[in-house]
Amino acid sequence: MTSPPTNLLRGAPYFPVPDVRAAAEHYERVLGFRCDYAAGEPPQFAIVTRDGLSIMLRRVDDPSKIVPNERQGGTWDVFFWVANVHALDAEFRASGADIVYGPILQPQYQMMELAVRDANGYVLGFGQDWPS
Repeated sequence: MTSPPTNLLRGAPYFPVPDVRAAAEHYERVLGFRCDYAAGEPPQFAIVTRDGLSIMLRRVDDPSKIVPNERQGGTWDVFFWVANVHALDAEFRASGADIVYGPILQPQYQMMELAVRDANGYVLGFGQDWPS
C-alpha cells in the first residue's frame, strides 16, 4: 500500500495589522492584489492574492506588537520571484507605492530586485533572475 503524496501545495505569509480592511484595500489599490476572503465585520482576517500568491492579514488589538522584519534588522517580510521586475516597478510607481529600493542588480546571486513597503511597514521583495 502506498502513502498519498505529501506535496506542499500553497503558502502565505501572515501579517498582523491594526485594520484589516484598510490593509486589504491598500494591497488592492496600490499593489495589484485582490481580496479573496474576508471574515468578520469589521474584518478580522483577510486573504489578498495576486497571480496565485497570497498574503494573510489578521487584526491585532495592539499595533505596537507589529514588528516587520526591517525593524528587526532584516530586509523583507516576504519575497516573490517575478517574470518582469521592471514592468512591476513601473506599475508600482504609477500606483504610488512606497518604493524601498530598486530595481537594482544583486550580482552576488544574479537577481534584479525591487522592494516596496506596505501601509503597515511590511516590506515585500520582488526579484527576477538576471540575466533572464
